[in-house]
Amino acid sequence: MSQIIEPLNDRARALADFAQPVIVALSTAGLTGGAMAAVGLLADTALRRRSRMH
Repeated sequence: MSQIIEPLNDRARALADFAQPVIVALSTAGLTGGAMAAVGLLADTALRRRSRMH
């Protein structure tokens, strides 16, 4: 049984090592995009409030 499991474990580890940088890059891009969207919404809200006052 271990003759079957060990090669599968090695393949899974190789796949995880390959996919990890991609996952990190995508999650970082998602966080960055989310932060930029939040800043954009805040700026839009501030500009609308300012334009109502003047």
